[in-house]
Amino acid sequence: MSLVLHSSIVNAQESRVKYNFNPDWKFTKANPTDAQMVNYDDSSWSTISTPHTFNDTDTFDDLSIGKHIGEKNQFRGTVWYRKHFKLPKSDADKKVYIEFESVRQIADVYINGSYLGTNKTGFIPFGYDISKHLKFNGEENIIAVKVNNDRGEHFRENFPLVWHHEHWHPNHGGIYRNVFLHIMNPVHITLPLYDNLKTVGTYVHAENISKKKADVHISAETVNQSKENKKITFEAKIIDADGKEVSCERETAVLKAGETATFSTKNKVKNPNLWYTRKPYMYKVVTTLKEGSKELDSYTTPLGIRTFKFDKDSGFHNNGEHAKLHGWGQKPTAGWAGLGAAQPDWLKEFTYRLMDEAGGNFIRWGHCAGSPAEIAMGDKYGFVTLMPGVSGESQDEGETWDIRIAAFRDMIVYYRNHPSIFIWEGGNWAETSAHYEEILEIINTYDPQGKRLMGNRRADVKEDSEQYISIEIGTEGWQREYAHLPLIESEYLRDEGARRVWDKHTPDDNFWTHPNISKNVYKIGSEIFAVRQVEDWWDKMGKKSYHSGGANWVFSDGTHGGRNPTEVTRASGEVDAVRLKKEAFYATKAMWRPEAQIHAIGHWNYEKGTQKTMYVVSNCTKVKLYINNKLVGTDEKADNGYLFKFPKVNFEAGELKVEGYLNDKLLVSQTKKTVGEPVAIKLTSKVGPKGWLANGADIALVDFEIVDKDGNRHPLGRNTVDFTITGPAIWRGGYNSGKPNTTNNLFLDAEAGINRVAIRSMLKAGEVTITATTKGLQPAAITINSKAVDIENGLSKLLPQEYVVNSKNEEPLPIYNPKTEPYNPARVNKSDLFVKFSYTGNGKAVLRKNVHWGKKAYTDMEHNYTVIPRYLVGSEYIRVPNSDGKYWARDQLQFIAGADMIIYVGHDDTVERPVFLIKDYTDTGDDVNLGGVKMSLFKRIAKKGESIIMAGNSDGDVPEDSRMYFVIGKKLKK
Repeated sequence: MSLVLHSSIVNAQESRVKYNFNPDWKFTKANPTDAQMVNYDDSSWSTISTPHTFNDTDTFDDLSIGKHIGEKNQFRGTVWYRKHFKLPKSDADKKVYIEFESVRQIADVYINGSYLGTNKTGFIPFGYDISKHLKFNGEENIIAVKVNNDRGEHFRENFPLVWHHEHWHPNHGGIYRNVFLHIMNPVHITLPLYDNLKTVGTYVHAENISKKKADVHISAETVNQSKENKKITFEAKIIDADGKEVSCERETAVLKAGETATFSTKNKVKNPNLWYTRKPYMYKVVTTLKEGSKELDSYTTPLGIRTFKFDKDSGFHNNGEHAKLHGWGQKPTAGWAGLGAAQPDWLKEFTYRLMDEAGGNFIRWGHCAGSPAEIAMGDKYGFVTLMPGVSGESQDEGETWDIRIAAFRDMIVYYRNHPSIFIWEGGNWAETSAHYEEILEIINTYDPQGKRLMGNRRADVKEDSEQYISIEIGTEGWQREYAHLPLIESEYLRDEGARRVWDKHTPDDNFWTHPNISKNVYKIGSEIFAVRQVEDWWDKMGKKSYHSGGANWVFSDGTHGGRNPTEVTRASGEVDAVRLKKEAFYATKAMWRPEAQIHAIGHWNYEKGTQKTMYVVSNCTKVKLYINNKLVGTDEKADNGYLFKFPKVNFEAGELKVEGYLNDKLLVSQTKKTVGEPVAIKLTSKVGPKGWLANGADIALVDFEIVDKDGNRHPLGRNTVDFTITGPAIWRGGYNSGKPNTTNNLFLDAEAGINRVAIRSMLKAGEVTITATTKGLQPAAITINSKAVDIENGLSKLLPQEYVVNSKNEEPLPIYNPKTEPYNPARVNKSDLFVKFSYTGNGKAVLRKNVHWGKKAYTDMEHNYTVIPRYLVGSEYIRVPNSDGKYWARDQLQFIAGADMIIYVGHDDTVERPVFLIKDYTDTGDDVNLGGVKMSLFKRIAKKGESIIMAGNSDGDVPEDSRMYFVIGKKLKK
């Protein structure tokens, strides 16, 4: 094959070669004996290319179990990969390293029969020096990787890899990220792969930053693995976004044979372009080693020059400019129906570009590290990044902690030069003092000048946390728990709303009438799901001037931890599992984009006589709504900052238009029309920025729409479409969100008028044709050509595709910011007994003092305490939302005992008693009548400083009219 395409330059210099090691592996979904041996016969194995997962065909195909349990029915076990490759004789005196961007979950790696090592992290890059094991001069080499993705049944018992469970991440095993081969001179700058290699690469940071100048400190760990002493000149250049050199410094030293040394320079940049979330200007640092005039090695490091501050009273500031942070938590697996977690980099960037389009500028990877490409996307698109290592949701000891803390170190070494990372996340749960000290020691050792903050989500469950964390990583956004720290939210709005479900005025699409609907925690369509995006953002973060902002949980639907058994996904995303936009996507865009925005939620194809509330989201201050050019209403007072409501709107076929005004000036409008009867299928393809590559792993997307005679998508189209495919490609299909067993079939239903399928390329290039047919509509066909890629001896110099973005583009400041509340500490819930209180349910919980007859028990019901045991009168109490009686989380309610105290819990015995109540509490024998419901009263004693965690009302189905438990605290008399 001839090389027809370059998606990126291998390196500015040819002294170091980075091969794409992804194409043409052999794979078997079995565990044969001696598969690591050179002479093992793998001719019957499948031919695949990485990124690859062996769980692409058994995911997104089962209805959710509910109860926050992810999809469980996936292949778990041991498989093998083997790759045959050859190197020329000219590389015999070079150093050769293999880099895996990560493998799930346990990878045992061999080269030519020799064992190299094991990695168990599943999310952190690792590598090996394979130089001494290699054969050259055209002789064949074989890399073999044994991969295991098995796990324990319960995430809390999945020792030692507690984060490896579908409760957190779909169990997509395999070499699911990129693999690279690095060929280098024996004198070279090391790779930032600490695991096994114990090397740290370059470290770049800027100081004394202003608009006039910046000092950039550059260091590079360098090794002389030749047999001779070498006089080396180290050259550090800073290159701007136009490719122009803006600074160059040199240092010369003699490196003895076998010596490792660090070169360092201080480079000055005049009038630097600063990195802002709205203008993420990127430089690059090119570090080069020379012996005389001969270049031995060169390495490129990203550089963004910026200052920042997280302030406890005024939030986040970037180069002195205030910026509210809004975006998403996203799983690093980020599963895609039909593909699982194995996606080419450009497809991950396709998702990232959607987040950018929707106005995002913040991402929290949960609860393990994102991929190298995705962290670079944070640099490129201006996303402040909250970066973890690996963790589940526990404070761990022993082997689990040893793996976690080593992974945290490896993560920091690998990613420390990325300007988008502003916060290191020490874990998804509080740690002991000893563990916090280890975390901080690693940061101080490997990122001593990064000035990044460190925090742990759920740090509030331990008093140990306070003296170590420098930012509060919130868990629900209702209130702050550390008054002296800045606050960033990590997981708000866990509601679920499927894209296919519009509202109750729209014909059902297997939701309202689904046999599992009674088991759903969330019984809402995409309209109300979109409305809640606005309500939750504003109430929890947007209106609070002191709040830095936060991460909506999550951006794309996945199979992890769903609470709705009507769905095959956890439908919490702004886009679905094939990245088709929901109404919630447009709601966040209308709030968060800086330009004038407006979006009328829903469609305009109702039955005659329909009357409903129309919701409009806009960042303007006044909205007008018209039907067929007749003014229906004007709303000049937004609810929750951005939400405009027009009640009792009567449907009339034709055109609905909304207009957004600021200072009485029309800035933006949107029109939605009644779409005619469906007449045809429409097909549209999407490929990577440089085309569809015949590398065995690239993906092409095909959208199919149900359209009227004018080509308009029908919002109620739900036809079942049959497909045929011809040519060199593998059908991956898509999914239907409310039906099991819909992935990887040659048929699929449209949902809300559209759906999306994927096809994978093969190693053979050629023309692929897809046809789509359905009864009663005109069929459609589309042809896509895959492009040949030069793969020689198992190696390619064509690196993964990425989009080109102009680093100099600058977004404007927001046209309007709704008024926010100044921080008033007196408004914060204060309690003597419930200290560092947090509540992670859907509704709001508040602390109150002096319970007695007539006090309200819940935040969302009018029922009061009437007759209660006399010993409870005067106690402190928690008002919780009764609506959360069916919502379960293991840490739904948490506090630290502010004194020796008695904790009383009232529980509705029509509901199965939760484990925490059975385990830690005793029945007092007393009851409380709460609005006609008998609540049994339980108690326990807690010592001052003790962490108290209460899970949800019940980890199971509950009766329709049941009640949420209540909590009362009384100081223990001495």
